[in-house]
Amino acid sequence: MTEEEFNYLYAIHKRNDTASFSQAIKDSCKASGWTDGSKILDKGYEALLPYKVDNAIIMAAGRSKRCMPLSNYLPKGLFEIKGDTMVERQIKQLHDAGVKEIVLVVGYLKEKYYEMAKNYPGLIVIDNEEWAEKNNISSLYAAKDYIKNSYICCSDNWFAHNVYRDYVYDSYYAAKYSDEFINEDCVKAFDENGYMREVKRGGEKSWYIIGEAFWRKDFSDKFKDYMVKEYYDPEMKYMLWDHFYAKHIDSLNMKIRKTDDAECKEFDTTEEIIAFNPSFKEFVNQFFQEEELINNTQRISYLSNYTDVKQYSVVGTEQITGRMHVNENLFGASPKCLAVFHNAKMEDLTLYDLTREDELAEEVSKQLDLPTDHIFVHSGSSDVIKTIMTLVLNKDDTVLISAPAWNYYKSVIELHFAKAAYYSVKPGKDSYEFDVQGLLSKARETRPRIIVITSPHNPTGAVMSQADIEKITKENPYSLIIVDEAYLGFSNIKNDVKYLLNSYNNIVFCRTFSKLYGLAGVRIGYGLCAPMAKQVFKLDLNPFRVSNLGRKAAVAALQDKAYYQELTKNLSAVRDNFIEEINKLDKVKAFKSAANFIFIHFDNSIDTQKLKDYLAQNGILVRLWTENGQLAMRITVAPEEWMEKTLELIKNFLEK
Repeated sequence: MTEEEFNYLYAIHKRNDTASFSQAIKDSCKASGWTDGSKILDKGYEALLPYKVDNAIIMAAGRSKRCMPLSNYLPKGLFEIKGDTMVERQIKQLHDAGVKEIVLVVGYLKEKYYEMAKNYPGLIVIDNEEWAEKNNISSLYAAKDYIKNSYICCSDNWFAHNVYRDYVYDSYYAAKYSDEFINEDCVKAFDENGYMREVKRGGEKSWYIIGEAFWRKDFSDKFKDYMVKEYYDPEMKYMLWDHFYAKHIDSLNMKIRKTDDAECKEFDTTEEIIAFNPSFKEFVNQFFQEEELINNTQRISYLSNYTDVKQYSVVGTEQITGRMHVNENLFGASPKCLAVFHNAKMEDLTLYDLTREDELAEEVSKQLDLPTDHIFVHSGSSDVIKTIMTLVLNKDDTVLISAPAWNYYKSVIELHFAKAAYYSVKPGKDSYEFDVQGLLSKARETRPRIIVITSPHNPTGAVMSQADIEKITKENPYSLIIVDEAYLGFSNIKNDVKYLLNSYNNIVFCRTFSKLYGLAGVRIGYGLCAPMAKQVFKLDLNPFRVSNLGRKAAVAALQDKAYYQELTKNLSAVRDNFIEEINKLDKVKAFKSAANFIFIHFDNSIDTQKLKDYLAQNGILVRLWTENGQLAMRITVAPEEWMEKTLELIKNFLEK
């Protein structure tokens, strides 16, 4: 069916005037047995069936920080404008259009929506449990099983007229036109069929996408396939669905439905709503006295720069065993570390440590043959990294990080309104390898303020040689080189930090006791740097030292070399055996690792997401990553019996 034939049938269906349609279209539809010239026949409705709207998905999970303080008490979708809340206005318009199945995805203040939903018995309400950690792509992921021929709607859209239909010919996104520059997602190119082919942020004399979208089932199936495969990519937590669409725009066909500002409103702040509808102020005053509202708004105005910044977070779990997803040391800390807590004295709890020297810094100094003025102790290497970036980064600076990478780096970069650029860590024959030449080229191009090297690398287990670290440091004298060595010690690979620190002032090493030493629960780490850098980094340290008992446990760990040498020996043997056994399986590739985890690729014919879920159902938690549109799995190395169980479960899944 052509689009013009569809429009003609739809006009008859809605009893609209059909005089503007050509006689050829009318004759064609009649000849196909779709109409008798005045009404649609059964065969015509059969022909329209693929275009029937199945449902609408309304995303209503977000917090709407720019609408604080009102949004502290009420989700934005329940703001009342001209007699209806924004969500209820859309529900009524959809019902009036003949769309009866509506899926509402909620998160923040979800109980408020539960209460509203009592007025709409057929409304399907779905919880997005990841709303606080991820952007609105997580709402579509939560509702993915419902998405077919579907409207995709935002709870904060307000339509002057009913834009919805019960039949839609093709996928589209509503769009407005602006002559002036506008900081929205602007359409830069269309193909010969009118499908969008390039969407970028910011533009003038452009159509920019805003409002409702419609996804035809073929579009939905393809979008969901991409989404499921890439959902555990660390970048996905920051993704709006619009930007995920733009990423795959070459294979996702969507046109625009032209609209204008009078028809479609999208409100970012309460001030914008009041400007559109002054009586909204009365609605606000139900929650605040006017003076209180003004004062609250003034109090939180200093937070407005952070409304779009996402906090880094890890997935919570109540499990104690099978935690093979966060790279803890599952072989356990030295018993001498636990003895520190058993032998604790009252003063360890009640007194600040005001001694002139830090016993942990002195022990690190002794073992590395490095003066203490090169060493600063912090509560974990993540805080070492955060302190460094806090003091070094300025707005719009560039930080060069690997792809893939631990997403914590990007979250700290964005917290300081800086930008991330990327270099590659690529799969080789048996292990991943750093693209050092690509890194150097990218550094020349971007002139980064900071370059982050994670070695051993998370999530791949790759190692950068000391020669390459020195080359990067030497060729980038105006960049600070952060070498994150969180996974140091799970192999015999080491760097001569004394030589590098004595040779270069622009390098910092970050280390932790959470991984090799198994002290994740006490949060201890340290940085190694030039003395003049330490004097600056100390400005961001707590004036009182981190946990007395934690530092004593860390000293005990450093001194118990025999225990950790044996642990590394055992862990390495279990790790390498697991890699060997995994690589005997068809369509599976595990890479050599210098860390306490293993990175695994699966053939596209294997549903890696379902495998992850299957392992979780059997008590094994693992982490997924996305590389080049394909899911990969990272598994923390556990004692032998757990690795055997994991291997057996993977085999069972593949056999099914």
